[in-house]
Amino acid sequence: MHSYSVILDARRGYARLGRCLAGLARDFGQTPARHEIWLLLDKPRRRVERLADTHGARQLLLPDLTRGQRLNIAANRSQADVLLFLDPAIDPPPGWLTLVDQALTSPQWDVVALVSNGWLATHWLSRLPGGGGRIRLLAMRHSWFERVGGFDPEREGTAERDLLVRLRACHASVLQRRMGDGQRSAG
Repeated sequence: MHSYSVILDARRGYARLGRCLAGLARDFGQTPARHEIWLLLDKPRRRVERLADTHGARQLLLPDLTRGQRLNIAANRSQADVLLFLDPAIDPPPGWLTLVDQALTSPQWDVVALVSNGWLATHWLSRLPGGGGRIRLLAMRHSWFERVGGFDPEREGTAERDLLVRLRACHASVLQRRMGDGQRSAG
C-alpha cells in the first residue's frame, strides 16, 4: 500500500472541513496506509486548529497566494509517494481509498480523478480532456506531479483542471470517475 499526502485547501470548504476530516479518519483507520494531512489556510482559525489537532493534520498558513501556489507548496513538503488533492467541501465517497490505491498500484493507471456531476457533465465540453464537472479528488504518484512541474502558479479556480490536462498531454494514464455512479473513462 502507498503512503499518502492528503492536501485540503481549507479556503474552499471551510464549513464542511470537520466532516471531511472525519471521513478521512474513518477511511485511513480501516487500512494500514501511512498518511499525512495538510490543511492550507489563509488565516489562523481556532476551529481549524482544533480540527487539525483532533485529526493529526498539519497546517500551512499561506495568505495572499493563488491556489496553484498553495497546492505546490504543500505538495513540495510532502514525503509521501502519492499526492491526493481533495476538495474539503465533500465527504470522501465510500471506497475512494481502495479505488485510488488499487489504480495506482496497477501499472495501467498513473492518475485518478473523481469528478462531480455538474451542468458541464452533459455539455459537449465534457468530452474535452478534463472537461465536465468539478474535480473533487485528484490523486497521482509524486513522480508524475514533478514530471509536469506541479500546478500552474498563476491558476486559482482551475488549478486542478489545468494540471489534469497537462498530465494527459504528457501521456499519463488517467482513471476518471464521476462521483455517484460507476461510469469510468480513461484518458
